[in-house]
Amino acid sequence: MQFELSHVEKIYTSSEENKVFGARDVSINIHEGDFLALVGPSGSGKTTILNLIAGLILPSSGSLKHGGKDITSLTLEERTKHRLDYMGFVFQDYQLLPILTAWENIEFPLQLKGFSKTEIKERVDWALNQVGLNKMGNRFPKQLSGGQQQRVSIARAIAGRPQLILADEPTANLDSKTAQEIIELFLKLNKDFNLTFIFSTHDQRLIDQVRTVLYVKDGQISEARTHHV
Repeated sequence: MQFELSHVEKIYTSSEENKVFGARDVSINIHEGDFLALVGPSGSGKTTILNLIAGLILPSSGSLKHGGKDITSLTLEERTKHRLDYMGFVFQDYQLLPILTAWENIEFPLQLKGFSKTEIKERVDWALNQVGLNKMGNRFPKQLSGGQQQRVSIARAIAGRPQLILADEPTANLDSKTAQEIIELFLKLNKDFNLTFIFSTHDQRLIDQVRTVLYVKDGQISEARTHHV
């Protein structure tokens, strides 16, 4: 599925004199299997662009399409279902539910999607195996290291077999060794399953591994670089 932003703007104030642009004239085409990073200082607009791609917020102007479908025309409920069906999310602070085990954290969004118990078990076991935690499903988040919690977060993101993974500063809270292991896991998932990844990141190690870097400044894509890794 192709994800397309065309001349998208996001304005956070309505006053003509005090317009604040979260995104300004952003055009991005994201293709299946892309491994792409949005890079820029804090406040540059990276997270706003990530949220626009996800349909979590709507643009003030411009078009946002997923597989040719105009996302801006969908209701809030329809956009929520669309995200659940086609996207997975990885966050800087993991966002695991502390009262649920690792297995249950991965299970929860699958329940929302209406999978049967048999299919949920197959998908959760598969996802835990992909991230190397197949023997830790019964542990609670507080019993896991930061790196292990992020692996659970990744397993939760991929268990629904999405077409796009959006990861906001996914290595920011990890030590160097663990961050490198997580980056290698992302690369493996991208290669093995042709999963599309879009990162918001400051991490130079991750920037060095992506195939496309979009530099963001003042809500705009100031530069784009593509390299082979």
